[in-house]
Amino acid sequence: MIRNVLPLAALAMLAACGKADGELNPGNWKTTMKVTSFEVPGAPAEMQKQIKDRMAMMMGQGQSTESCMTPEQAKAGVRDFSKKSQQGNCTLDPYSQGGGKMSGTLKCTNGMFGADGMKMEGTYDANKVDMAMSADINQPALPGGKASIKMSVVSERTGDCKK
Repeated sequence: MIRNVLPLAALAMLAACGKADGELNPGNWKTTMKVTSFEVPGAPAEMQKQIKDRMAMMMGQGQSTESCMTPEQAKAGVRDFSKKSQQGNCTLDPYSQGGGKMSGTLKCTNGMFGADGMKMEGTYDANKVDMAMSADINQPALPGGKASIKMSVVSERTGDCKK
């Protein structure tokens, strides 16, 4: 009996030596942000059309950037990767991740996303992070003072870093 259990215990210990949950693979990563919906409910029809025309590129192919993720950044993982959205007066709180899923709320002190903040939900593995984000925007300059936005942000490892 013990002879059968020992190989399983050794295999379990080897598996534990792998990557931590949320750890990413270093290398070249491409991030594409795409607006999937942008609505200004209080805007007249003509303004709605202008907004959609201006957002066409963001709603079509989106905008992409590439960057080289170092081994240190990759080891910091998904949480640190997600925190990059915490620029300026914004924080990601609460935030949770585990088992290939993550969720959180981006809250900004300027109140742009309202009291509820921008909601984020996504999935991840060592080579891909896929997030869906949504928020209500409170901006007095907007007709009716409000808008809603939904977007997707997909980051994928595309290979080794370019020299």
